[in-house]
Amino acid sequence: MVKKVVPLLLIIALFVSSLVAVGCEPAPVIVAIDLVPQEANLVASIQISRILTDADLIAAYDEATKEPDMPQTFEGAMDLVADEFGIDPRDFSEAVIFGDIESEDYYVGAIITGTFDRVALIESIEGAIGEEMTTTEYKGYAIYTITIEGEEGAICFLSDDSFVCGSIDAVRDVIDVKEGEPGLSGTVAEAYISLGDVWIKVAAEMPEGWMGEIPEEEVPIGLDAFADVQVVGFGFNKAGQTLSAQIKLYFSSSESAAAAEDTISGLISLISILPDIPPELADILDGLDVGRSGPWVTISLTATMTEIENLVEAIEETEL
Repeated sequence: MVKKVVPLLLIIALFVSSLVAVGCEPAPVIVAIDLVPQEANLVASIQISRILTDADLIAAYDEATKEPDMPQTFEGAMDLVADEFGIDPRDFSEAVIFGDIESEDYYVGAIITGTFDRVALIESIEGAIGEEMTTTEYKGYAIYTITIEGEEGAICFLSDDSFVCGSIDAVRDVIDVKEGEPGLSGTVAEAYISLGDVWIKVAAEMPEGWMGEIPEEEVPIGLDAFADVQVVGFGFNKAGQTLSAQIKLYFSSSESAAAAEDTISGLISLISILPDIPPELADILDGLDVGRSGPWVTISLTATMTEIENLVEAIEETEL
């Protein structure tokens, strides 16, 4: 399944990288998550513009050691992308990616918001592929399709500042939701929404037998307490110098959630009393919190950039 999905992901990447910025980002008229179809069991979002305009990340790139032939500044790197692809990634707004991780029919899509020129976008895709896209109509929307390595990809403009791309079924389903069909709901949607307004977040339904794919020797704790996990959510954010992350675990019963909470809390307590624990790690553990509400377990971590940098330096010194 993963191997077969690669061509579709390449199509999505091409559509996203072909976006042409034409001005300042307006307030979006489309809320992308509201258009994700109910068929999806995975949904993720990336706040592209917020990430690419973060002063600390820009400074980190500028200060990092780079090969002579690489752009020496972040601005230079963005200018290089603009020259190569005719776009400026800093003008991207948000990408919401969704799919069915168990589907054999390559069900995957992405809803992109930003400012773009429709004609230039289609022309850039056709130029990169070397052939014209086919146009069909669905519920009053023009769908542009193209085939790459035997897989059909599609793109449809939903409004002046948004479009959907991906497999043809995923694109049509987004149109259906926009026209009134029910969108994503249930525990996957609940996990996604509960992660809040963050840089990156993902929520997914766990496939049956997922634990069998994890080598037990690579996990420091027993996994029996997590056998009943139904949905997993993860979110990461940066606000100034503060980094935060959340993991949401949904179990089929409150009893299973309570057992998992005890296991996680016990592991944290054990690590915190180890005699040789580095003080840098102790500082990180102070910002770790585990809580439960019914069948939901939430693991939260808050740390400053200085605390993370100190921990990384301590680990590097230990390895020397």
